[in-house]
Amino acid sequence: MNYPSNRTYNLSMNITRFRVLLAALLLSAAGGGTFAYFKYKRISAYIISQISGQATKKLGRQIAFKSISFSPLEGIVVKDACVSRRPDFSRGNFFCAAKTVIRPDLFALMRNRVYFSKVSFDSPVLKVRERGGAWDFADLLALLPQTSKGLYLTWNASELVLKNAVLEADMETAGLSLALEGANLSLRHYSAYGGNFGLTADGTLKSAIKGKLLSAAVKLRTDANFDYGGLGSINGSLSAEGTEYGAITLGRLKADWEFFNLRKPLAEKNYSLTVSAEKLLIPGRENSVKNSVSKSLDLFSSAMGKPAPKIEDIEMASLAAAFRLDNSVLSVKDIALRTNFINLDASISIDGPAKEADASLEAGIGSNKLKMSASGPLAAPEIKPLLSATLSARFKEALAGIEKSLLKIFPVTGVQ
Repeated sequence: MNYPSNRTYNLSMNITRFRVLLAALLLSAAGGGTFAYFKYKRISAYIISQISGQATKKLGRQIAFKSISFSPLEGIVVKDACVSRRPDFSRGNFFCAAKTVIRPDLFALMRNRVYFSKVSFDSPVLKVRERGGAWDFADLLALLPQTSKGLYLTWNASELVLKNAVLEADMETAGLSLALEGANLSLRHYSAYGGNFGLTADGTLKSAIKGKLLSAAVKLRTDANFDYGGLGSINGSLSAEGTEYGAITLGRLKADWEFFNLRKPLAEKNYSLTVSAEKLLIPGRENSVKNSVSKSLDLFSSAMGKPAPKIEDIEMASLAAAFRLDNSVLSVKDIALRTNFINLDASISIDGPAKEADASLEAGIGSNKLKMSASGPLAAPEIKPLLSATLSARFKEALAGIEKSLLKIFPVTGVQ
């Protein structure tokens, strides 16, 4: 009789153990998957029941939808959902969406936590109104769970998405109405234990201001970091293309910012902001703008000893500026303005603790040039080169006005 060798026997035993282990893992996975599926379906059924009936009573508003269903892959799917204004649809629609998908987070459910991996809305329309300082969604905010923590810490969705949205805001107190059309928005929550959010949005901004229509294609990107005390830092960028305001047009506007230590004392704040604009055209018939520009030109031309040029249409090729607040020093530098009537480079810096300022200016109007500076105490800066008493007083007044405006926002001198 031939007996298997020890090597063959050990190999057979290893294969058997592997099969047993694999079977156990498969059974465990199947059991866990089945448990997860039914837990997933149970929370979905609960949400469906809330939307179908209980939510109307809690909201004090009517809710209507074409269909609502559960999908193992997508989650809860609601078609053609609408929420009325208070108390019913006779007052109009507050919010509608062609398709709403609510996807619970499976791993959170396994830990008995309600968290959503994604909530998305296709073609939503949201219309909010403000009357006498009160918004018409204040009643909805009151339904949020009571907590001593901020919403940024209790937010329970990894991603909120709006596709092809129309967002409208009517603000009676400010006398302003805004609309963002064709909007795409994505709000991501990066941490379940803190408030780290990333927001991207784009769309066409529209409004009516002083009887003139405003429109621009806008894009926004920002990252905000919250801690238990609130917003700690934020950075991002905003751009607007093809802006039109009545007859005024602007090719491009862009701003980038980084704000740190937002809740700390002013001396510890660290802010930076850069702004640029291109291809601005203001037709001569915009008299209010033309008159303001003419007054500024008179001041520069007087310092040059030349008559101010007559301007009709205002054309600005470019504008750039960089703002910074650091260690109680406030500065606006790299100001560069290029127009069809003046080229200007300037900067200003205010040292809060020392209560001193430095400013420089270079201007060119045609072939005429002007270069000057101001430095010293805020109350009595020294202007170079020497000018007549009248011109010196006018420049000091203009400089003091700029400094006052900056210090009103950021009182780095300790005086407000």
